[in-house]
Amino acid sequence: MDQIYWNKVNGKGNSLMVFKSKSDYIFGAYSPCKWESNKGYVEDNTLSSFIFSQTHDQVYALMQDQKQNAIYCDNSNYGSRFGGAPDIYICSDFTDGGSRLGYSYQFSQYKNQNVDPYLYGQVKPEIKECEIYELSFV
Repeated sequence: MDQIYWNKVNGKGNSLMVFKSKSDYIFGAYSPCKWESNKGYVEDNTLSSFIFSQTHDQVYALMQDQKQNAIYCDNSNYGSRFGGAPDIYICSDFTDGGSRLGYSYQFSQYKNQNVDPYLYGQVKPEIKECEIYELSFV
């Protein structure tokens, strides 16, 4: 699964990712940063990266002092990863992962190093639907 994901996103920027978990929570993220396999952390100097929860009707902006941790690119086992803790981490199998929302993206209920079910509706993402868009601004 990891190569299928990376074949779709590698080299692409302005990506909007929308996920639906097993609990029917809808959430996602946007970043203008380019996804490049094995690059590690990618900085967003524009501070336009954000995470959102449609379920909770909230948007979580990238914090200025965390702009160097906007996204993380590693095609060995990582799928989508946003933030340094990470705030969103979805393994390449789209089942495993976790969320520590509030580390790099603004969230007032940050629970330090504990994995939090807030974003997914359960501790692990267990994604049942995923859509990825490459946005073009004209």
